[in-house]
Amino acid sequence: MRKRLDFLSMNFLRRIEIRYRLINSFILLSLLPLLVSGLIAYRETSRATQEKVEVYSVQVVRQISQNLLLRMERIEEDSEELLLSERMQSLLSDYYGTDEVASAAARSGVSRMLLDTYGSIPYVSQKYVLDRNRQVIDPQIFASLASSITRLAEEIPDLGGRPWWTLYNAGHGQKSLAMLREIRLTGNNRSAGLLLIGVQPSHFFQVFGGVDLGYDSNMFIVDANDGEIVVQNRQGGAGQADPALMQGIAASLAQKRDSDFISYTARDKQAYYAAVARVPHTSWLVVNATPSDRLNADTRSVRNKILGIGLLCFLVSLLLSYLISRSISLPLKRLIAVMRETEAGNSQMRAEQVGTDEIAVLSRKFNQMASKVHQNKEQLEDQVAMRTRELERANRKLEALSATDGLTGVANRRRFDEALANELRRSARSAKPLALLMLDVDYFKKYNDRYGHQAGDECLRVIARVLQNSSRRATDLVARYGGEEFVIIVAESEAGSAIQLGENICDAILALKIPHADSPFGYITASVGVAALQPDDQSTPDRVLRIADQALYHAKYQGRNRVVLGSDYTGL
Repeated sequence: MRKRLDFLSMNFLRRIEIRYRLINSFILLSLLPLLVSGLIAYRETSRATQEKVEVYSVQVVRQISQNLLLRMERIEEDSEELLLSERMQSLLSDYYGTDEVASAAARSGVSRMLLDTYGSIPYVSQKYVLDRNRQVIDPQIFASLASSITRLAEEIPDLGGRPWWTLYNAGHGQKSLAMLREIRLTGNNRSAGLLLIGVQPSHFFQVFGGVDLGYDSNMFIVDANDGEIVVQNRQGGAGQADPALMQGIAASLAQKRDSDFISYTARDKQAYYAAVARVPHTSWLVVNATPSDRLNADTRSVRNKILGIGLLCFLVSLLLSYLISRSISLPLKRLIAVMRETEAGNSQMRAEQVGTDEIAVLSRKFNQMASKVHQNKEQLEDQVAMRTRELERANRKLEALSATDGLTGVANRRRFDEALANELRRSARSAKPLALLMLDVDYFKKYNDRYGHQAGDECLRVIARVLQNSSRRATDLVARYGGEEFVIIVAESEAGSAIQLGENICDAILALKIPHADSPFGYITASVGVAALQPDDQSTPDRVLRIADQALYHAKYQGRNRVVLGSDYTGL
């Protein structure tokens, strides 16, 4: 190895004049670090920009999804209030009655009531009631329109009583968003038909208002079933989403993610990044697609500036290397002249042997030092990056563990305390009711004593899953309060709904039929205390917990396996 280095340094390089060696050294020393640092900066800046857009766009589409869900739920609530009204129930009862005159009057009355309710709402384009045979109850509807509505109603899936939203061709090439929900008679709970409300896409277009991520991003809502665009923030009608995007969405949905950030190459051969978020209770997704070319435009501009600076440095280095090499080459030429004089016979002149001069020594030492410094710097940066990634992973794991109960997988006491305080403040601001359910497994100590703690742990995990499955909305929070006690925060819930939820949970736990020989019921059961209130600025978590705890105590005192509504005589 040493012989090869000697060959390069003492033979090969010594064949090149010193001034040319200086010029080449200046070029390499000025350009290579700049180019390498520029490429590293370009790559790191591109990655940082992508990560920033990923985090921000995912948060935006999640918020848009929630805003869209709020608008849909407002329409659903208004329609439910209409269908449960005494007037509508009376008209539907007359329509299915034996009196033909009253039935005909009811047909006209239903159409008139729909017009009175939705006629003044600008974004509602269609409003029809269909009977049990999926026939429109409107004497003046066109036959072709009635037929298309009937076909749409026959496609409605069984969603367990929830409204169904779909994209609907309203005629003349116009698209509407249609909400269909089942109508039931309150007297006998029999099906009375369907309600169809057609909503103009422009009503949901408003959820995009003021949202612009830049980089020529396009935000839209797409149906995951057929890839049809429901609403988009740019001008133009609905269409089909790119097949590559839909493939990425399908892969994300297969992993059961509520939101994701994917990359794909569209039909125009352009690469895109897309943030995707589900719209709960629908097959729709909010998508924000950003061209990767536009996303990296700023970093490419920085890269080009670095290259321009590199070119300028290159020209300056040429000038400096010429000046410095000339200042060295002239003395060397004089030295050569002296050597020639000596060769001519002037033996009184002496010169040092070429190859052991200070320039060669300094060059070798500098190169060795620069190589070691660069190597140490790279090792240090790699270690810092590795430690940073390990710390981030540890922080994410710690954050998840700090908010989750290790046994049951639901929220823990700390997460529950934070959520209850936040929900109390939010309910006080919005003047919406709040309910808290506190559940205790009956005779659980006896169950542990008879069947063992492993069976007891498994029992708690099963009950936790029942509570999660019984929650109505994504805003509901199920948490383990301690031991065999669980709590459920139900936002915007009246006392009746909270009690019904508690009874459903008790029935579901009993339906598990987990044997318990030491329980008078023979199976695992639970007692539930309910606190339902309208919070104000003076409401505190301790008072809400006290009401629920007292109600739970009364539920146990009254025989267990029941739901009791608590009260606070001191007021909140």
